[in-house]
Order: sequence, then structure tokens, then C-alpha cells
Amino acid sequence: MIRLKQLLQEMSERDLDRCLDKIRNKQFRLIGAGDNGRVYEIDGEDKTFKITKEQDEYEVADIIVNRYNEFTTFIPVYYVDGKNMYIMANASELPIRIKKSIDMFMQDFGNFARDEGGEVSIFEFTAETDNLDPMLDNFLNALQSDVEKLNIPEFDLDLDFRSDNIMMWNGKMVMVDW
Repeated sequence: MIRLKQLLQEMSERDLDRCLDKIRNKQFRLIGAGDNGRVYEIDGEDKTFKITKEQDEYEVADIIVNRYNEFTTFIPVYYVDGKNMYIMANASELPIRIKKSIDMFMQDFGNFARDEGGEVSIFEFTAETDNLDPMLDNFLNALQSDVEKLNIPEFDLDLDFRSDNIMMWNGKMVMVDW
């Protein structure tokens, strides 16, 4: 049985068509850019779209499309075009306290990785430390489960985990770039 909460998180065909029309008609604005892509906010919608050159990033979007109830630590992805563009929910900035907690975690992780002398994942570090903010610890545990479900070899080592790539959506932390 489909739950009301699930229906509210999904895009209807009509909503998707409206967003695609707005993209075709250039009714959007740039809200972010990085080495491998650009993110645009669709005018009048609570949706964004990303164009990426990173094939691995697109592969994740293709796996998680319309599966937010299963992959809750990733921003909901509603549409993939089969090439390099996907439509996702719009998220908001992290509270400063959480952003600082992630930045401190990543600084400690960097030291851990140097000490280990090789490629290690953030999840290996999480298992070794007990000095984590409980909210971050819960998010990392859920993220590890989601990453394992993706079944992409060595994705845990390639995950672009940093405070700039994590935002708030629906009151929860989500990865918006991976």
C-alpha cells in the first residue's frame, strides 16, 4: 500500500513535465557550481536540477531516482535524463553547529587517513572514534547503510563527504552531492 507521506515526496507526471518545460524555456537560475557540475533552481518550483560531468555521480542519481524511502540520506532525485542531468528536491543550508561538527570530523578524518597511510573511508574512521556529535553519528550510520545498498564498488572511498555537500531537507540531513 502506498503511504500518503510517500506520495507527497514524489513528483507527479504533470509536475515533472512542468519542470522540464521550464528547463527547456530557460526558466532557472544558477545557485551553485563545482569542478564537475552546476546546480540550478527552477523558477517557481521547490526543485533544482544538476548537470554533471562526473559519471559516478550521475550513476548514483540513476540508482536513487524515486527511491527516497529507501535512500534517505541522499536528496530525493525525481528524474534522470539518461545522460548527465537530474532533477532533485531543493534543500536548505545546514545549521552552523552541524556544519562545524562535520568540518571538525573531516579534519580528524584527514589525520586518521594520513596515519593509516592509505585509502580509508569515513566509515572506517567512524568505527574507530567515539568523539562524534550524536546527530552526525546517526547520519553517518544511515549513510553507510545507504552507500552499501548502492552496490557500487569502492564508492565508500570515493564519497565526497564534506559540509558543503550536506544540506537539510524536510528537517533531515541529506547528501546533495556525492
